[in-house]
Amino acid sequence: MKNRIYPFSILFLLFGWSAGAQQIPGLQSSNYGGLYRATYNPSVLGGSKYKFQVNIGALGGSINYRYFVFLGKNSLLYPLLVPHSTKELYGRSRTMGSLIEQDPVYLVSEIRWPSVMFSLGKYQGLAIQFRSRGIVQGHNIPDPVRNLYFRRLDTGSTPAISGSWGNFNLVQQSFSEMSVSYGVQLLDLDNHKLRAGVTARRVFGARISYLNGNAGDFAIRDKAGAAETSELVINDFAYESGYSQVHQSLSIGNLFDSGQYGAGWGYDLGATYEFGSFWANEKEKFDDNPQYILRLAASLTDIGSIHYKTDKSRVMTGTSPETVIGQQQLEQISDKGAEGFMEILPAQNEGVFQKKVHLPQAFHLEADIQLIKGFFLNLAQTKRHLARKQEFLDVYQPESFTLTPRFEDEDSDFAFPISFIKGNKRPVIGAMAHFGPVFLGFSNLGGLIKKSGARGSMVYIGVSAWKLQRKADK
Repeated sequence: MKNRIYPFSILFLLFGWSAGAQQIPGLQSSNYGGLYRATYNPSVLGGSKYKFQVNIGALGGSINYRYFVFLGKNSLLYPLLVPHSTKELYGRSRTMGSLIEQDPVYLVSEIRWPSVMFSLGKYQGLAIQFRSRGIVQGHNIPDPVRNLYFRRLDTGSTPAISGSWGNFNLVQQSFSEMSVSYGVQLLDLDNHKLRAGVTARRVFGARISYLNGNAGDFAIRDKAGAAETSELVINDFAYESGYSQVHQSLSIGNLFDSGQYGAGWGYDLGATYEFGSFWANEKEKFDDNPQYILRLAASLTDIGSIHYKTDKSRVMTGTSPETVIGQQQLEQISDKGAEGFMEILPAQNEGVFQKKVHLPQAFHLEADIQLIKGFFLNLAQTKRHLARKQEFLDVYQPESFTLTPRFEDEDSDFAFPISFIKGNKRPVIGAMAHFGPVFLGFSNLGGLIKKSGARGSMVYIGVSAWKLQRKADK
């Protein structure tokens, strides 16, 4: 397969325009990750392995086992559909799984639109990328409330239970972006290589909706003699709900209108250092595979914010001594989000939503060790960067430590990421295969088997075409 350009075409059924704050398992650490690694660390563009690479399309989202049961009837793109549709979103959302078992609830989806990177000589590179991302994030949602969402209130399978609650919130945010990245190799010695990179991005088409509340206690109780066999009761409920824009059909032109959608700016910074040339192949002069023993890297991603100054925003607050929610109301809130919630509970005070919200800012550290030629062990840590206290509207990437054994060459990658995610009781094991133009990856294979709505797996599928750099034949 060497010295070839890989042409490939695929038809994606894209159900909406929206928003993921996850990197692609396995490919984010690969020396042949190209565009897919550049969103994690833009320094990969300096001294790239590629003359050019084109991302034809990639799709990702967090799903649970239900997705394969109801394939064709539901979608992994629920966080992306919310701004532009109210049709059957309740059913679609039930096929998504949280990447975090306990707290918070964390659902994410992503579309990587056609994008390109190309080398400017031997040591410089440029990339232009287009992405849409969506996140649903919820804090302090009790397990019985999460379970009734999956078991429903009209099936008789929801057990009666009660408990105290307290402060909680749910946030849905989606946005699209165009980014330009530049990377340069600053040092190219036999045993030392240093690269640096930067990304500037324009964010547009952003929408946010949320519910922020405080409840004294809750109860799931039987409802005798009715179609809905159970109901959720919330006592001493104080709430605030808001959105930056009403639901409306997708129009590409409207996405750039600051009166309808939020907009902002962001940037990434990255650096990579490689040490050693132990794995040089003296017999094969065309062997361009990495020779280092150790690769160290650091990056900051999504540093920036979104400004919401839209015309049709709304915020309402109120209190209720007792609120009763049945299956119909549950679906109404799921389908319409904050708008659906406002139709159920009365507003005592109203206002407009105008705020600045942080992008999912993150700090990444990485060490990549080549144990034998072509086989690597990658250690990576992701931490939230500059978290603002009491700002529950700021979405963020889950904090994690990932250990990834990986085999790679210029035509293929095989990786098995083991992730320790803050909020999970045990590590999760994923798998990624990249062969020729196609890749498929999962962050948590167990989340696709275990019949629990609380746990999910990130899944990615994508297609690309490229041409590699080659050493001149002396």
